Amino acid sequence: MCTEQPKELLPELSRAELLMQRCPNSALAVLDSMEVPSPSDKFQYATWCLLITQARDKNYIKHISDSLINIALDYFEKQNDPVRKATALYYEGRVNHDLNNAEEAADYYLRARDAAKNTTDYRLLCLINIHLGTLYAYRGLADLALKAYENAYDYSIQLKDSTLISNSYSCLGRVSTLNNDWTKGLDYYKKAIGIAEQAGSLKALTLAYGEIVTVYRSLSMLDSCMYYLDKSKKIEEKHNISALPQTYLGIGETYYCMGQSDSAYFYLEKALNTTNPYTKQDATQTLYYLCRDLGKYEDAIQYNEQYWIYKDSVDNINRSSEIAEIQVKYKQEKLLNINNNLENKLLWGTIILLVIISILIYFYQHKLLKKERTIQENRKQLEMSINHLHENENIIYENETLIKALSSQIEDHVGSQEHINDQMKEFERIRQNNASLQSQNEILQRNIEKYVSRLKEKGEELKTYERLVTENTYLSERQRYLCSQLIKHINILNCLKSNPEYIDEFRCSEIFNLMNIVYPNLIDRLRRDFSLTNDDLLICCLIKLQLNNSIMAELLAISPSSVTKRKQRLKERINQHLETPLEGERSIDAYLWKY
Repeated sequence: MCTEQPKELLPELSRAELLMQRCPNSALAVLDSMEVPSPSDKFQYATWCLLITQARDKNYIKHISDSLINIALDYFEKQNDPVRKATALYYEGRVNHDLNNAEEAADYYLRARDAAKNTTDYRLLCLINIHLGTLYAYRGLADLALKAYENAYDYSIQLKDSTLISNSYSCLGRVSTLNNDWTKGLDYYKKAIGIAEQAGSLKALTLAYGEIVTVYRSLSMLDSCMYYLDKSKKIEEKHNISALPQTYLGIGETYYCMGQSDSAYFYLEKALNTTNPYTKQDATQTLYYLCRDLGKYEDAIQYNEQYWIYKDSVDNINRSSEIAEIQVKYKQEKLLNINNNLENKLLWGTIILLVIISILIYFYQHKLLKKERTIQENRKQLEMSINHLHENENIIYENETLIKALSSQIEDHVGSQEHINDQMKEFERIRQNNASLQSQNEILQRNIEKYVSRLKEKGEELKTYERLVTENTYLSERQRYLCSQLIKHINILNCLKSNPEYIDEFRCSEIFNLMNIVYPNLIDRLRRDFSLTNDDLLICCLIKLQLNNSIMAELLAISPSSVTKRKQRLKERINQHLETPLEGERSIDAYLWKY
């Protein structure tokens, strides 16, 4: 009696589960008509919540709430049932995808994939990888999307399911077009169409028809484009009316490219009859261009205003997905620019070493403060002189580094004449500062020799102090060297100089995350200390990487003179938060290099 008895599903739930794959509409009807199990019977109730969510998803009913799937997931995560646990995680991802919570959806897909790997449910694994790949593809993460789609294809082959194989080929075609490999994309789409036609899978056919059109349009093969759009429209008019607006959009855009304005206007207007903000955004943008070309400027203005409304909606949806958060939750997704395990280990090893160095420097400074309070007066004076001497040496060393960087930029004649003049003034200021520090060091050296002769012997404390000062100088140089090596091993940062390309919003976010790693909490400190905007922070990052004005101009898609003006405005903003503002002749570059 004390032994736990095996749990058996209610007859209606068992029947719905059997019907789910081959006849999901019948499964939904069974679940809707049955009496909902009592919440006190947690197993039956959680299973009903899972199956009703699954049935609605398979019948293309958009999810508007996550309350039911949350109940199912909360129960099956605690049970020894990996298939239902993975299924619940997958449908939690599907629900969040419909609710435009892309970040949460990606997290649940990844967890579902990990849970399903311990099962032989290849159909579930295939679906997880398809939706995960699509999430990556729409955010421009082609490498991650390709890996997920390849996994989906492998599982579909093991299942020998023609519909899934066709869908996998379409997905591979999609990621090929992201990489602008049109020939490979066409090959994948044609394979998908051939398999779907042979299997008679209309859903797989419309998917392949709809996506091969984008390739033909990019290749300006508009007749082929219209051929597949017409075939897709005929299928959807009979079997999937909800998908018609997207097809109407494709037809309207193709007619617009062919110069047939009336037909283009007719289909683009029909494409607006949808709730999909992506479709509405593209349709209103093309209608704006069409009306503008026809001289209908009032209509063009109205469509342009609608376009920006829909674009804001799409941006809000996309903005909710911060891929960096997904990477933090799963180590295998971290640092997307690192392409192999060796580079990953090197990166993390360097980061750990930097942290250790920072801790050593902190304890070293703490020990210096404690020693200053306990040492005798003569030794205290001696230590202060030595400390001042080494501080001057460190400043001289850093100034020499700045002089080399400034000399290189001046010799290359990089930037506007105004910027070059500022650099020459900074160069002269640093040189004079070094001369002054050298003079101070000669005086300090004489004082040190005088204090040592009075003490007759340095003693163990003084020897330890000098050793720590030497170690501090070495650690500072080591830290600077490791930062430069770390940047060389991070492709995104290294390519900013070797292959400068315009930095879009997504790359900007990646650069901020990586700069926080190389220079611990750099972005957070800049935000806290100076209340800077993202544009200002990007300028700070490029200056910190010691890029010249010409390269920065290419990265920001502006002129070198505009870069100089931005730096001046940045200097003014930073001065507002400094107790001692930067002097007129001191450049913002020199300040940020040492920040």
